[in-house]
Amino acid sequence: MRLFRLFIGFLVLLPAFVSAQEVKLKDESVRFSNGSHHAIVTEIPFAKRDIVAKQLKSEMKGWGGKLIIAGDEYQVLQGKLKGFGDKRFDGYARIIESADGIQVAFAVDMGGKFMTNSEHPAEYRVIHDRASKFGSKSANLGIKANVAADKKSLKSLEKQEKEIEKSIEDSNKDIADYQKKIKEAQKNIETKNGELSAKQEEIKKQNLQLSDNRKKAKKIK
Repeated sequence: MRLFRLFIGFLVLLPAFVSAQEVKLKDESVRFSNGSHHAIVTEIPFAKRDIVAKQLKSEMKGWGGKLIIAGDEYQVLQGKLKGFGDKRFDGYARIIESADGIQVAFAVDMGGKFMTNSEHPAEYRVIHDRASKFGSKSANLGIKANVAADKKSLKSLEKQEKEIEKSIEDSNKDIADYQKKIKEAQKNIETKNGELSAKQEEIKKQNLQLSDNRKKAKKIK
């Protein structure tokens, strides 16, 4: 129960914990299906592939326009977002998985030119903010999934612990029963040894009597 309470407390502190682990954002050139483009790359701690994919689909649907998903790449055609004014755009996102973890790259085609902080500061801030929130949410969901799995494992271990304790309890009870039976058997042996000695004495006397009677029988003519 103490471990279970610790898990609940840890769950409450998850947002601050993930924040301490940092969802990092950086600008770099990323290869998409239609070439390499400037993108905002979100590094997601504790990321789980299935959770990231599900959250990314939801995120890109929020960009308006037509969503197309092809493997690790998500594309929104003629998207529209608050903060972009009346400007339509094509949005791109790509899940990048490596030994170091999972990253998601976001890129926006502003109409012949891809978004950068220097040339499209207002639009860049909108995407940067969304990318940051997306990373934090995905990280929190990832660590929550880990906690849920750990709680399940803990429950299984606690069940095994109780089974072992029950087995020990049963064995101790068996020992107590056996010890009681041993004491009863020892007492019975002592009693029977006394009876045996008395019986052997009777047999000895009976043999003497038998021998004496046989001698008397021989003397009779």
